[in-house]
Amino acid sequence: MNRLFLILVALASLTSFAQRNPDLEKAQQLLAQKKYAEALKSIEAAAKKGGLERESLLTLLESRGLAQASLGQTEKAEESFRSVLQLEPRRDLTGKYTGKVVPVIAAAKEWFKTNGGIELGPLDPGVEAGRVKQISLFVKNDPLKLISQAKFYVRKDGGAWKPVEAAMANGAATTDVDADVVEWWAELLSERKDQLMFLGSAGKPIKQTAPAPVAVAKVEEKKADAPAAEPEKKLTPAEKPDERLEAVTMKSSPLRPVGFVLLGLGVAAAGVGTYFGVTSASQRDSVRADLAAGNTSQVELYNRDQTAISNGAIANVLWAAGGALGVTGLIMVILGHDVAVVPGAGGGVTVLGKF
Repeated sequence: MNRLFLILVALASLTSFAQRNPDLEKAQQLLAQKKYAEALKSIEAAAKKGGLERESLLTLLESRGLAQASLGQTEKAEESFRSVLQLEPRRDLTGKYTGKVVPVIAAAKEWFKTNGGIELGPLDPGVEAGRVKQISLFVKNDPLKLISQAKFYVRKDGGAWKPVEAAMANGAATTDVDADVVEWWAELLSERKDQLMFLGSAGKPIKQTAPAPVAVAKVEEKKADAPAAEPEKKLTPAEKPDERLEAVTMKSSPLRPVGFVLLGLGVAAAGVGTYFGVTSASQRDSVRADLAAGNTSQVELYNRDQTAISNGAIANVLWAAGGALGVTGLIMVILGHDVAVVPGAGGGVTVLGKF
């Protein structure tokens, strides 16, 4: 019963992203009936058409891995799950499947631990005469060669957005522009124009301008008739100023109170995260209990399970944020201590401090 429930939950989550693609929708129905060979044919038909948006593509790759593993095509299945993890490292694959699929997913995760996900980023713009002439992006760590082209969306000097396609070459994609200020974002696409990843967005575009010209300092020529500088006069011991100066004390840095505030926020975030974590665990136990009792519909169980997963994800985020705030606060408290600098009689200094 547990195995059936897990498979139904997994297929329900996949189906939610396949509604706009008839071949993928048909594949989900065939997978639910354990007709893996027929499902794989529908999946390949959808892949051949291309032009899939990102979530549909991830659904296709995950469904392909499920069908291939169930048919004993271990190597192909592992490559499918590797592709899923490279494109979406946070994709939840654990506990969704049973049987032959489990060791294949485990192997794909081990591969991902070694290789990691795909990295994207903007490159410095090409400039000429104070104007931006070229924009570029880079792609790193794509051992499966998933990304083959980029589609830039460019807005020059506050104008309208315009799409421009560019092929990948040596790990970079480039397109020419001519503007004082360029805003842009990009879709990274497969060979069949499937939507793989994004860099920036229309709401948060990458903004690039030409750097300001560097000012050159003028050096005045020394006049020929300028008097020579007098040699530095050496003071006798009796003329030297008294080196026993008073200690100069630096007051406590404002970092300390800010640090204490961050420590408090870190503790609060961890506490709220614990609440969501306990709630998630309780909800999962309740789902398992009702599943065993058999008196609740699969749809209701699925919805409750998704709520538990969401609460668990919130707990993880809050715990991570709490830890980061706590560590940052502690560092700021340490760096914000009082310091005193005392000149020594022999010309050195002594630094004193208190926490």
